[in-house]
Amino acid sequence: MVPTIVLGVLGWRHRALADDGVIFLRTVRQILAGNGPVLNVDERVEANTSTLWQWLLVLLGAITPGDLGFVAVMAGLVLTTAGVAVALDATRRLYTEPAGRLLLPAGVLVPLAVPVFWDYATAGLDTGLGTFWLAGCWWLLVRSRGGTSAGRACADSVWYGLGVLVRPDLALVTGVFLVGALLVARPGRGACVARIAAASALPIAYEVFRAGYYGLLVPMPALTKEAGTSDPGRGMRYLWDFTAPYVLYVPALLFLAVLAAWSIRSRTDRRKLVVPLTPIVSALVVTVYVINLGGDYMHARMLLPAMFLALMPGLLLPATRWTSPAAAIVGVWAVACVGPWHPAAYHGHDASTTARIRDSDIRITGTSNADHTRDWVLTFPGLRESTAAGLAANRPVLVRLGPDGRPTTMLPLNPDHAPARVSIPGGFLGVTGQVVPLDQYIVEVWGLANSVGAHLEYTPGWQHKWPGHRKLIDDVWLLALELDPAMHELSAPGVPGVTPENLAAARHALSCGDLKELLDSTRAPLSPSRFLRNLAGSHHRTTLRIPRDPVAAEHKFCGDRPK
Repeated sequence: MVPTIVLGVLGWRHRALADDGVIFLRTVRQILAGNGPVLNVDERVEANTSTLWQWLLVLLGAITPGDLGFVAVMAGLVLTTAGVAVALDATRRLYTEPAGRLLLPAGVLVPLAVPVFWDYATAGLDTGLGTFWLAGCWWLLVRSRGGTSAGRACADSVWYGLGVLVRPDLALVTGVFLVGALLVARPGRGACVARIAAASALPIAYEVFRAGYYGLLVPMPALTKEAGTSDPGRGMRYLWDFTAPYVLYVPALLFLAVLAAWSIRSRTDRRKLVVPLTPIVSALVVTVYVINLGGDYMHARMLLPAMFLALMPGLLLPATRWTSPAAAIVGVWAVACVGPWHPAAYHGHDASTTARIRDSDIRITGTSNADHTRDWVLTFPGLRESTAAGLAANRPVLVRLGPDGRPTTMLPLNPDHAPARVSIPGGFLGVTGQVVPLDQYIVEVWGLANSVGAHLEYTPGWQHKWPGHRKLIDDVWLLALELDPAMHELSAPGVPGVTPENLAAARHALSCGDLKELLDSTRAPLSPSRFLRNLAGSHHRTTLRIPRDPVAAEHKFCGDRPK
């Protein structure tokens, strides 16, 4: 319990609500208001990658008074600390023979020494839920060594299968743990099929809902980040950006040595190695995937599950003459990492690769514990002013924002967005979702929650941009979607890079073929026939890409323009 309590204190000291965490809250508020799991009313877009975290916040928001952002912060902290406690208990159970042996804290010192683990104990993101789910997988696997009934085995498989609903990339962990559980139990063919079916039931059911409701096979952020692409060079930099500042290779090499020694001692019974190797193999699979993907723009976030998995068999170690020195060295390493001599900028050497969100959020909000939504809302007075000005206009308007967030121009809004009176571009989508009323419209500009933006080809020079920031929607597409079609001349607005010709091409492309069907899949009323059309065409829409040049897009979707 001591490491768990210490981690809870450290997480509390670093508690904060990131803007990416606030993004969840608008969808949660829409659900609680009866508008469904959407960002904007009457537009079905899945803006969040964690299905379970979103619906857990809906449950907590329905029963818990107060600021929903603080509820998310506290839920993350509780789940993180509970997850560490469950994982520690599982590791304790792993070493129950012989009874009464002394166990030393070893791997558990690593999350206590790595500040980024404390950062994501809260942040309003799904990381705490992921930690708790991973710990549950480990606990169930360790328990299964003594045998289990068929019903309990299927129940365990249901838990393993939740990974893709926690985060899509955790489906990899689901697969490895299912294989590990089957190797431990060695069930018959029928039992294997039953376990796989139990693990797949909820993910498949939700996938059918997702495809029919949203018209896609993946959450929109996964589409925007092109989860199937490969950028291993950047991925290796992302890995080094995490491991180098904390000298993580020291505990990694120690635990590899301990595992090798244990393997040699267990050579007469290889089945004993299945349980401790399962989380380690999961960690390797996740790490390889993250490297191949190119990492993330958030420092270390996507590698924290891999770190936690790799540590599971060694969170505690039985005191022996070869494990005691290893635990002592990890203790010295942990003190060195959190000591006053450690650099304050934990990864400032490669800020072009990632951002430490806690540092940037402190600079933006001016507080080290921005744990309520009001901390973000008060930081953007220009956004509040722009929204109020748009709502006060004598007609529905698209508000264009200046660098300070204040309105520069107001253009006639596309009547398709009725009854919305204002459309606001959302660069900081989380805080924009808090400021803009639920019945008004947000046009998300990074493609994370924009039907057209998510399908655009990458911007030129995308290799030098952070993942998730490579599909900034061009003004011509934004105006083609949001501007009143009755407005043909742009001489008054004078938007740079937008001409009447390319605006007309973009509008024409949006009215043709697959591109029109893409918009209809999210904006047409959700009748049973629409649901079935969405379901049938979900794979094609997921793979659809739009040329960034409006003329090329017009040619692709509409053919040659009549002369």
